[in-house]
Amino acid sequence: MNKQFKARSPAKLILSGEHAVVYGKPAIAMAIDRYAESTINANFSSTILFNCLNFKSAKSFTLQALEGIKHRLQDKYHAFLEGRCGIREVLKTPFELLQYTVTHLLETLNVTLSDGLEIRAASEIPIGCGMGSSAAIVMSTLYALAHFLKLEIDPARFLALGREAENLQHGYSSGLDLHLAMKGGCLRFEEGQTFVRTLPNMPLCIVQTGTPESTTGQCVSRVSKHFTQGAMADDFAAITELFDQALQANNIPNMQACIRQNHRLLVKIGVVPPKVQDFICALEKEGAAAKICGAGAVKGNNAGVVLVLSDRDLSSVTRDYGYSLQSVHGDLYGTQIV
Repeated sequence: MNKQFKARSPAKLILSGEHAVVYGKPAIAMAIDRYAESTINANFSSTILFNCLNFKSAKSFTLQALEGIKHRLQDKYHAFLEGRCGIREVLKTPFELLQYTVTHLLETLNVTLSDGLEIRAASEIPIGCGMGSSAAIVMSTLYALAHFLKLEIDPARFLALGREAENLQHGYSSGLDLHLAMKGGCLRFEEGQTFVRTLPNMPLCIVQTGTPESTTGQCVSRVSKHFTQGAMADDFAAITELFDQALQANNIPNMQACIRQNHRLLVKIGVVPPKVQDFICALEKEGAAAKICGAGAVKGNNAGVVLVLSDRDLSSVTRDYGYSLQSVHGDLYGTQIV
């Protein structure tokens, strides 16, 4: 083992193609300057201490206890795959995702610890709001732990380990969030393949509408009928193709047009609550383009983060709805030791 290591991973925004990406259709997304950080230290005992700063929770576990937790989570996930429970029943708390991530790496790579570990995790990425918070915390933890233990892990293995952890949170991870957390930049993602795009040079903001009452996994399950029947998946793909062309030409008006069309498709599949629909309509009247940039919600008034593309002052509109605008910038580096 080595000295302390800290790694950080960026959040992400989907610019086009959410939901359809799960069914093999293209999506365009970018990493942004919001981060999750994980720090690994030696803990001179026989336990592993998990210190989740966001939840003000710190607990120690023996490796044997963690192995038991991991196997219970795997059994619960298999029950989900067989239709015997919902995805929300797999993880009791976000805390368990971190426990699984660490234990899975140690077991998979047959790591023997001579001492215990202290793992501290903190994130400025809103949880459950479409910005890839779980992928960022998973990747930063895997990366910091691998460096601390002097393990040589290739990117494909990092992604595989991350996806196995993220599945517990989302049911069926497309891998998009993990790729962006690891690599940064802007990517076109399709059927597990990534294609690098230039980070967009455009005035982007986000609006936090609140944590959805439904999880990503619940939204994906609820809207599946739209993508397994009819042409909805192809409709999303066509918009993403047009957005990709506009992105590569840095044609902001065309990108705005695509974002508006993408929003209307998201409304059709039922993941944009009425209040958020009204808010986006008000933004469009001011010349902006906006849409949710995650799974959205299938109940309640909150839909997570809304992406806004505009160079106009929209503060009065956001205030009317009780929201606030935050400017964001792209992240070129992905997961790195800091």
